[in-house]
Amino acid sequence: MKKNTVYKHLDFLIIDEFSLLISFLLAYIHRVSSFGAFLNSAPYRSLLIMEMAIGVCVVFFSQSHKNILRRNYINELKAVLYHHLECYLILVFVLYLTKTSTVYSRVMVSLTYIMATLLSYVLRQIWKKFINNKSVSSTLSSNNKILIITDSKNLNGTIERVNKYNYDMYEIIGFCIMDKDMRGQTVDNYSIIVNKDDVMEYVCVNWVDEVYFAMDYGKIPQHMIKGLAVAGITTNVRLSKIVDLEGRQQSVKKLFNTTVVNSSIAQRTNGQIFLKRAMDICGGIVGSLITLILALFIWPIMHVKSPGPIFYKQERIGQNGRRFYMYKFRSMVLNADDLKKDLMAQNRIKDGMMFKVKDDPRIIPGIGEFIRKTSIDEFPQFFNVLIGDMSLVGTRPPTVDEWEKYQLEHRIRMAIKPGITGLWQVNGRSKITDFNKVIEYDTKYINNWSLTLDIEILIKTVFVLLSKREDEAMYSYCV
Repeated sequence: MKKNTVYKHLDFLIIDEFSLLISFLLAYIHRVSSFGAFLNSAPYRSLLIMEMAIGVCVVFFSQSHKNILRRNYINELKAVLYHHLECYLILVFVLYLTKTSTVYSRVMVSLTYIMATLLSYVLRQIWKKFINNKSVSSTLSSNNKILIITDSKNLNGTIERVNKYNYDMYEIIGFCIMDKDMRGQTVDNYSIIVNKDDVMEYVCVNWVDEVYFAMDYGKIPQHMIKGLAVAGITTNVRLSKIVDLEGRQQSVKKLFNTTVVNSSIAQRTNGQIFLKRAMDICGGIVGSLITLILALFIWPIMHVKSPGPIFYKQERIGQNGRRFYMYKFRSMVLNADDLKKDLMAQNRIKDGMMFKVKDDPRIIPGIGEFIRKTSIDEFPQFFNVLIGDMSLVGTRPPTVDEWEKYQLEHRIRMAIKPGITGLWQVNGRSKITDFNKVIEYDTKYINNWSLTLDIEILIKTVFVLLSKREDEAMYSYCV
């Protein structure tokens, strides 16, 4: 039975938490030379609970135990270092936010995570060695034997995967080659024990617990699968990809009570989705407050220069074609959308897939120019981020008329939630006049997304805004 993935590596979670507990107590005793003082210290008891809770959260959201059994010594050391460093930085951030960083000994906190890293690494290695030895012993005692059936084309690749990923420690009885008579031969210490014609007779009279078909399903004789089922032998069939598509991730899931292969360009774990949304909410709250403060200063000037609403909303296209209204500070005259068609000849983006002109005459003199130069007009989009229409980082949402011009290959931009800033905005923005280059940057972002990349783009956005030249600010983008 397949284990629940949440608890799959509960043993290693316990090891990490135990290492942290022991390290904390040792560091505390080193600091005050008394364990009894810890029992009477409410602040440090709270600190211990906080550290252990952070450890559990990091394991769950960062998936730091993923593929833990496959790591060699060096990769495991890197993983342990990264895990405890992440926990340490989160703790420091929490203490800073709660203004309690001065309550605790910095030396003790640092010493705790240093010792936890070393102890956790050692215990992980010991436990992995114990698991492997126990698996071998269990396999031999239960005689969990498996026959692998494949063809000559897949033979070498199958052997490579068996050697690398045989963590369940099956006892490999041998191989059966379906398209050649290789019986009696040995390949990489594995024996070819039967061929296509006598495989059913072999499993009938020999000890076989499971059979693994490591070949395309369409090439497997149906009578063979049915015969194994009648014999009560567990059968494993490799689920082949429907088609190899660059940049696509494929997984198996249930849909309408049937098993399907899911192909997607942007698969995210629940932890990753949670962290990105949490960052959006935090950024959305701060940005929305700043927007309201800016509105207090902009509205009186706007009322004099161009009477009308201070906010401008426009229908845009969001993730997977979903429509929503995006908000901005109004920097143009009220009939800007009606005047847009008269400016299409000046559009700097080829094929009209986006709209960008220099020295846009629709911009309100003075206040409008200042708003666009400083990118203040973008701030109301934090409202969109807060309500979930947009993200802090993503791909820019096209207008409806631009969306209607999209070809199939352009639609990939909207496979994720649109953002206030993105990869192509921090890599040339106004210098990019080829829409295919925009697609290239957006696809690169989607395929390589990580929380670290989002933070990097946000930092770069700040520097781009601070160093932006005046002429760049005068381009109308996607309006």
